[in-house]
Amino acid sequence: MSHHLVMNASRINIDFEHAQSLMDHRLAQRSLQWVADHAGSLAKSGVASQEQAIFDDYCRRHLECFGEPFAADIALDPY
Repeated sequence: MSHHLVMNASRINIDFEHAQSLMDHRLAQRSLQWVADHAGSLAKSGVASQEQAIFDDYCRRHLECFGEPFAADIALDPY
């Protein structure tokens, strides 16, 4: 199984699939759709990976929706 790493706000590389398993399904779907809709502009802007873009967008949505950071985004230890 391939593991994709993303960097969180603490600049720690974490396993994207594990972080994804902790995400609110509705918000995660919105992030997936947003990245799909903006793939061209994201590629031109130099985003590290599709997974990173999904993670970053999800973290923004999570903060807006729940009023607190997504736990995986502030984790100091990688999973």
